[in-house]
Amino acid sequence: MLDSHIDDLCGSLLQRTIRKLRPAIALEVGLAHGISTLYILEAMSENGGQKLVGMDPAQFDEHWQGSGISNIRKAGYDALYEFHECTSQQLLPQLVQKGLRIDFAFIDGWHTFDHALVDFFYIDQMLNDSGIVVFDDVGYPSIRRVCEFILTNRDYEIHDAVRYDEDVSAIMQVKRNIKNIILPLCKTDKTPNRKSRKKLSMLTNVYFLALKKINKDQRRWDHFIHF
Repeated sequence: MLDSHIDDLCGSLLQRTIRKLRPAIALEVGLAHGISTLYILEAMSENGGQKLVGMDPAQFDEHWQGSGISNIRKAGYDALYEFHECTSQQLLPQLVQKGLRIDFAFIDGWHTFDHALVDFFYIDQMLNDSGIVVFDDVGYPSIRRVCEFILTNRDYEIHDAVRYDEDVSAIMQVKRNIKNIILPLCKTDKTPNRKSRKKLSMLTNVYFLALKKINKDQRRWDHFIHF
């Protein structure tokens, strides 16, 4: 039984992104059963992709038992896949040091705020302008906060997203309207500015998010925008 995998909507987002970008080299944090990996590899194989770099320190433990690697081999994509049995925090700095350049990355590793932010920090250094980084489980508060930081403090924009279906009740809509009225009256120095609030509102109901890099990091050394 597959107890850790993306759904078809997320898989479709990965594949249409890959088919549009046509990356020669891509990167994925996390493997598990390899379902997202297979979506990526299938699209890359159709567009002349050279290599998908993957990493997962737990792939061969008692729970996963190498299922992701096995599925990749069964699908015939093992020649396109470069696997590293280590943590992303160990591998990503090495890849940066080697000068690896990528146009696509998928982050679905350890879901704490600090781990996900560190994954992005190093991936951003390898990601070319106009490249795409995708986040899974944006419904997790930790992952959402990382995405909020990127949208408000870095030069990235939303490229694509998958959202939860939501039937908004009349009561919920009233609560939202009240919140929109009260929020401007309760501002502090730490309240996100209007531009940031507009960006953050675009994350409503999102659980799978593709962000496009507009430009390399050009911030001042002390840059910070509340998010």
